[in-house]
Amino acid sequence: MNSDFAIALHILGFLTSRGGGPLTSEEMARLYGTNAVIIRRVQSKLNKAGLIETRRGVGGGSVLARDPEDINLREAYEAVSPEPEILPRHPASCQQVVPIVVGQFVNEICSDAEEALLRQLESMTIKAMDRTIRSRIRKALSAKRSARRRKAAS
Repeated sequence: MNSDFAIALHILGFLTSRGGGPLTSEEMARLYGTNAVIIRRVQSKLNKAGLIETRRGVGGGSVLARDPEDINLREAYEAVSPEPEILPRHPASCQQVVPIVVGQFVNEICSDAEEALLRQLESMTIKAMDRTIRSRIRKALSAKRSARRRKAAS
């Protein structure tokens, strides 16, 4: 798994919080703290998967292609990951019985773990992600304000 998945979730989150209005790759890059080229590379994959639409020209930018309640995190993961294989597999080049059996065992565990992760990603929509993150941000900001007040009072 590379950083494209995290970037994709940021892009989808930015567009969800935007409420349907377009957002340019430059604006998202500034919010994410990276170069717009990196954002555009991931946007291209999300476009190809039908998760976002990008309009060029004045007033252009990217928007969600579907309602955020209808996009799940697995779709985002699969859009930016060339192969859904997350964990490395045991090489099939061994010819001896013990390494073959151990390899099969390792590969089964990896497959089971990946399936569990993919099911978890599929169970969460972009809208639910947005709600969870907004709630966590509010709590973090509140805790920060409380700490400042305590520090100022002492």
